[in-house]
Parts: sequence; structure tokens; C-alpha cells
Amino acid sequence: MTLQQLRCLCEVVDRGYSVSRAAVALHTSQPAVSKLVKQLEQQMGAELFVRSRGRIAGLTEIGRDVHELARRMLRDASALSDLAAERARETRGVLRIGTTHLHARYALLDVITAFTRAYPDVHLDLTQGNPDEIMAWVAAGSVHLAVSTLPDTVPPSVLTLPAYVIERCVITPLKHPLLKAKRLTLREIAKYPLITYDRVFNSGNVVLGAFEKQGLQPRVAMKATDANVIKAYVAAGLGISVFQKMAYEPAEDRRLAVLDPGSLFPASQAFISLRRGQYLRGYAYDFIARVAPRWGRAAVDRELKAG
Repeated sequence: MTLQQLRCLCEVVDRGYSVSRAAVALHTSQPAVSKLVKQLEQQMGAELFVRSRGRIAGLTEIGRDVHELARRMLRDASALSDLAAERARETRGVLRIGTTHLHARYALLDVITAFTRAYPDVHLDLTQGNPDEIMAWVAAGSVHLAVSTLPDTVPPSVLTLPAYVIERCVITPLKHPLLKAKRLTLREIAKYPLITYDRVFNSGNVVLGAFEKQGLQPRVAMKATDANVIKAYVAAGLGISVFQKMAYEPAEDRRLAVLDPGSLFPASQAFISLRRGQYLRGYAYDFIARVAPRWGRAAVDRELKAG
């Protein structure tokens, strides 16, 4: 038996045992409905309708049982169809993410690679900017979520979830005098030209702020907004840099030496930012959990409701 046969049975009953009205409701012909009903009866080995003078007058006893089961099966089929449609919505669409070049290139590369394999029908739209720009995009709804450090001001409409810690290192050209220092201090680092991030980025504020707290004025040779630019200019011998450890790649950065600054420069916190009140698809929740496993769907929803 088929679902179409069961639909015909139920429609005939619902339309006052009128085959012609059932055909209209099913957008088919009267003979087609009659044929499907007859096929169902043949498969059941019994008549399902009481017929009088060539017209259907009601259900037989077995017909009533079949009609009840048919209703249940059609409801279940409808539920399965709804589930499939919801599943399709959860696994295809667009996910707009705001982030910085650093996070896009170094922190999110593996996450995005795995995500695109898991969701081939989701188009990722990755927009890069500085933390102030990114926060504005989140608040305006231009992106669904963001991964970055935070600007000085976070609108109350935005939820921020701690994602991961950003540690720092000092990078220098090979054979740089700083590599021979017996003890790495802020004063020792400040002796040399410094290539750093612009202060619109968290790293620029943290690094320059650490010197300022000690009353030191480093010689800033250059400010940049891109980790690769900073590494290139350090490798060229134009200065040293206090740099995010995640962006140092030993296999690629063979023209650089790296030093551990210990606690000279505080670590920073990366956050996932979301606009409160927005609808998140299932794949957006999954992306968040891939960035920070502690933030599963239930945990994110709990934080969204708490606000």
C-alpha cells in the first residue's frame, strides 16, 4: 500500500464519502481516486467501504480499522516530512561571521575547514575588520556572530561568550642581540625598535599599555594591522615585535627567532559575540561549539535567555 492510497481513503471519508469531492481536494480525477481505493481494497483482501447502488455509503468494520490506522500513518508521515524540512534548514543556508585577520588565519582555519566539510550546503561569509567594526556589525545584525577580542564598549544588545585565551611571544630576526639577554624585561625589550599592532586592535593596546605602566616609551618603528606584515618586517630586520603566539609558525617562520616573555604582557581573551534576540540555525550553534566546546546549544540558549 502507498501513502497516496491512504490519502484517498481518508479524503473520501472526510468529504462525506464523495469520490468527486475527494478528487477535487487531491487535485486529481475521480477515476484516479476510485482506482487507488480499489487497489487498497485488493491489497487488504476486503472491501473497506459500504456501497449502495454504486455509491459509497460508509465504512465497513475493517474499513474503520484501516481508516484509523491510515490517519495515524499520515500524521506520522507528515511529522517525518516536517522533520526533514527542518533538518534541511539546519544544514543549508548562509553563516556570516565577523573576525580579524589574525583569528581568521590562525585560530579559525581548522574550525572552518572542518565545518565546511560537515556542512557543504552552508555558505560561509567571512568579513574581517577591527574589534570596533566587528562589534558594530554584530549589533546591527550584519553578521550572525563574531570571533575576536572585545572593543572598549559592548552594546547591551550583544552577548559575549569567552572562547579562548591569546598568549604572546616576542619575535626577533635571527641572531638579534635580544636573544643574548640574560633576563627578558620590558626595559630590555624597549631598547630596540618595535613593530606592533595599531591600537584599534587589542594587542596594540595591551603591548603598549604594558610599557606605559612601567613608565617606558618603546621606539615604535611601525604599526600594522596584519600579523603576516609584522612577521615580514621583523624578518627583514626592521624591528622586533610582541606578538600573538598562535601566529608564530616554526615551519614557515624560519627567519624569525622566538622568546617567551613570561608574564611581562598579559594574555588576552577572545570572545564569541552574538546579537540577542536573533534566530540561530543549528549549524550556527555547531560553529560556536567548534570554536569553544564549552558553548553547546543549551549553554548558549541559557546565556541568551539570561540577558
